[in-house]
Amino acid sequence: MAENILHFNGIRIRVVGSGNLLLRFESLDNVISQDLVALAMSSTTDRQPTRLANFISQRGRYIFKTTAIDEQFKINRIIIFTTELWTQFPG
Repeated sequence: MAENILHFNGIRIRVVGSGNLLLRFESLDNVISQDLVALAMSSTTDRQPTRLANFISQRGRYIFKTTAIDEQFKINRIIIFTTELWTQFPG
């Protein structure tokens, strides 16, 4: 599965904090990207929300950020759901 083409289906995250956590998925060199539904955080929670994605690439990265002053977050766990689609691009 070294450089196979993957379908990134979603992410499950254990996060606490204040404000809204903005989630973005990007391919290498920012060629394609997808913004996911923002996550409203709280200082205590018993849930690990899942955000769905529909992203196809060989590799990718998630960007987590807040945009307002005094917003903060602490991530304790990340689960990324993927499915292998193909071994190479056509051609």
